Parts: sequence; structure tokens; C-alpha cells
Amino acid sequence: MMSSDDLEVAYTDDLEVAYTALSEALGRVSTEQSALLLATLSLALLARENDVEQALALIAQAEGLAQT
Repeated sequence: MMSSDDLEVAYTDDLEVAYTALSEALGRVSTEQSALLLATLSLALLARENDVEQALALIAQAEGLAQT
């Protein structure tokens, strides 16, 4: 059985792999197309979130980070 520390490391590793894949995908498309890629990905991920309040909180968090 995995400990909570092991699960955290696995999650961190998975997140790093996904972040790297996203960064590479953004590098392969034009600057103009990057907004479309991010919007498409965002909608696909939001469609997986069953809690609209959580989805709205994530949108607000991302907007806040983009404004800093």
C-alpha cells in the first residue's frame, strides 16, 4: 500500500509530465494558435468537473494569476 507521501510524489510526477507535455505543445503551435489550444484544453478539463462552484473558483484563480 502506498503512503500519502508516495501518492504525493506520484501526483507531482504526473503533474510535471502533463506540464511538460503542455509546454511542448504550446511550443509547436504559433503564438496566435496558443490561445485556441489553451481554450480548447480548458473547456475539455472543465467539462470533467462536476462541481460548478469549483470550476468557477478555478477560473477566478487562473484569472487572478494572469493579472499579476
